[in-house]
Amino acid sequence: MKKVSLTAVALVVLGSTLPAAARPPQVADPPAPPTVVLPGQPEWASDRVIVRLGEGAIPHRSNGRWAFGRAGRVDRESLTVLSEAGAAQVRPALRVPAARAASAARLGLDRTYIVELPAGSDAAAIATRLSRLATVERAEVDGLGGLAGDAPNDPRFPEQWNFRNTGQFAGGVAGLPGADIDALGAWDLGTGDDSIVVGLLDSGINEHVDLAGRILPGWNIPQNSDDTSDFCSSHGTGVGSLLGARGDDGIGMAGVNWSVRFLPFVVVNPCTGSESWVAEAIVLAVDGGADILNMSLAYNVGSDLLHNAVLYAAEAGVTMVAASGNTAAASLAYPARWPEVIAVGASTNQDVRWSSSSYGSNLALVAPGAYVLRATGYATYSTTSGTSFAVPLVSGTITLMLARNPYLTPGQIRSILEQTADDLEDPGYDLFTGYGRLNAAAAVAATPLPGDLDGDGSVGGSDLTVVLSGWGICEPDAPCPGDINHDGVVDGVDLSIVLGGWTG
Repeated sequence: MKKVSLTAVALVVLGSTLPAAARPPQVADPPAPPTVVLPGQPEWASDRVIVRLGEGAIPHRSNGRWAFGRAGRVDRESLTVLSEAGAAQVRPALRVPAARAASAARLGLDRTYIVELPAGSDAAAIATRLSRLATVERAEVDGLGGLAGDAPNDPRFPEQWNFRNTGQFAGGVAGLPGADIDALGAWDLGTGDDSIVVGLLDSGINEHVDLAGRILPGWNIPQNSDDTSDFCSSHGTGVGSLLGARGDDGIGMAGVNWSVRFLPFVVVNPCTGSESWVAEAIVLAVDGGADILNMSLAYNVGSDLLHNAVLYAAEAGVTMVAASGNTAAASLAYPARWPEVIAVGASTNQDVRWSSSSYGSNLALVAPGAYVLRATGYATYSTTSGTSFAVPLVSGTITLMLARNPYLTPGQIRSILEQTADDLEDPGYDLFTGYGRLNAAAAVAATPLPGDLDGDGSVGGSDLTVVLSGWGICEPDAPCPGDINHDGVVDGVDLSIVLGGWTG
């Protein structure tokens, strides 16, 4: 992907009027930098303001109106300011992993919120008013700039609202800009590599022009053959293209990971099949070396055989991702219903749950899946909908995370995806959208470096100490943080990982 550098970013910081003594001593407010305006570009977002609350202050909502307060007492002035501004929501600005909670608290990130305003608001004036409140430590506008990377040159990429939503119409409805997985942000951190193998349990996959050369020999379970061609309306080919269509090659569309390899297993004949076929494919894929399993599938019974196959994959440390189902039911399909599997629902270009997306208590998150572009046949493309086509966006993001840190466990992967998802519906977890809509850029950015054992974002002496102090065989069922590669022993391999990733 072509790279350009930004020479300037529009930025305005409005200081708080709180006395210095009222602020946490460990947080220092630097002088506000001057405003730098790029010719012809907006300076900041009109529809949001960033607010850092003082110690002990939290947002409140009553009768649809927002305010700030402490110890159960509402700051009346904040109620007036936010009401007059038309604040629709006050939400946490960031989701920080628990391992970095201390750092987040020191920087005030755990007290920083986004105040969402009507489009076209005078965000600078509102930030000024908010900065004067006794409950507010700092308020600032959200400066606008751009990514360091260009969009890929694939001719159909402008249609891929799920990767970059600029307001494109989908299903006759105009999109909400930003209601996407932020693919450009993720690609700025890495476009993937061919070291990751995805077990694709589906209807097969064709040697499409956007996928050719990266499809490994697989197996057709119902036909007991090595023919893994796609005979079900290009379902598997479409899933594969969203996950891994080659990007920036001047052809067709782009997938999340531009170089990933596929290990296909046909589990339907041609479009329906049995749970026993899926169970067999899971075991074969795990034994065949798949790093993750993409299961854009929905089954109704949930047999012991299928669950035991899922447990087999979980015990092998293989991450599994599956579709919630397309029945709009208040229960997830199998295998997504089981806790060992990351269950994915579908969202629209308006950042709401797709109406047919099934939901329930094990739903982890949603991803765009309504009226999305996919590959079909061997050189064609079409638009389709379904939770099947939300799943590969999550799987593709996981492959980018694994390319950054191949030692992530399934539990770590799930936690990062959930903590970095963009919250939808009610604040926090909900049964309809889980932890929110996938944010690929945030998930990849939150992926720790190999060897970063203390979660401080670097690999150095403290991480080396963890390895050396834990040297030897790990005790059963006891924490063993120095075992980076999860082989049950802290040894030279773990030491090499730390030294190889050393940043000082």
